[in-house]
Order: sequence, then C-alpha cells, then structure tokens
Amino acid sequence: MTPDAIYACAETLFTAEQTSRQCCLISVAHPKATLDDAYAIQSALVAKKLAAGRKVSGWKIGLTSRAMQSALGITTPDSGVLLDDMHFPNGPTVPPSRFIQPRVEAEIAFVMNASLRGAQVTRADVVAATDDVSASLEIQD
Repeated sequence: MTPDAIYACAETLFTAEQTSRQCCLISVAHPKATLDDAYAIQSALVAKKLAAGRKVSGWKIGLTSRAMQSALGITTPDSGVLLDDMHFPNGPTVPPSRFIQPRVEAEIAFVMNASLRGAQVTRADVVAATDDVSASLEIQD
C-alpha cells in the first residue's frame, strides 16, 4: 500500500471511532494489504490518537492460538498498542455509546513494572518486569 493509502485507512478508522459510525473493512477495501501494511495503518492511527491527546498505557498480543492464526491465514501472533482511554476500572458501567458493535473476549492481563525491549529479552527478564497477572475482559469493536 502507498503511504497515502495507509494514511487514508488510518483516517477512516479514526473518524469511525470519533463518530461511532461503522466503516468498511480495510481488508475488503484493500484485499492485497499485507501484515506490514496493517502495522503501518496501526502506527498511523496511533500517531493520530497520540496527537489528539491520548497516552500509551501498554501493549497487547493477540492471535496466540495456532487455530486462530490458521483461520486468518497468518503464522505469528499480532501486537498492538493500548491507550489510556481503553481501560475501564472494575465496577463502573462501560458507556454503550463508546462502541459501535462490541464483542467481549476473556484475556489475561500482565501489569508490568518495567519496560522490555530488544531481541535479548529472556524469560527471567519478563518475570522480573511483571508486577501482576490478572483476568481481564477485552471489548472489541
């Protein structure tokens, strides 16, 4: 995908979220898009959100099961950025106006007390950098 097409996709997703109006699937509009294109769109979208005042609060790894990877035609888990407005504390009502077509998935959340970077990160480094592990719910939209 061209840089202009990547930016246009990020803009479409950003506008859909801001207006609570569903947009077309990027994969339908760009059937030849690659995983690299998807990460470029994600980066452009996150940049727009950061420029709008949001803050990075964590990261997500998804599609860790081989069955889901096979179903979607990929061979590795995917990853994404979590922003401060994506968290809802225990107890309060989640505002339904925030979502267009929500679905809920059970997840495992790792609360980190240190950053991890680079290819040399070991299992021991991950354990040492983990403050807490808890059950969580992911609301997908």
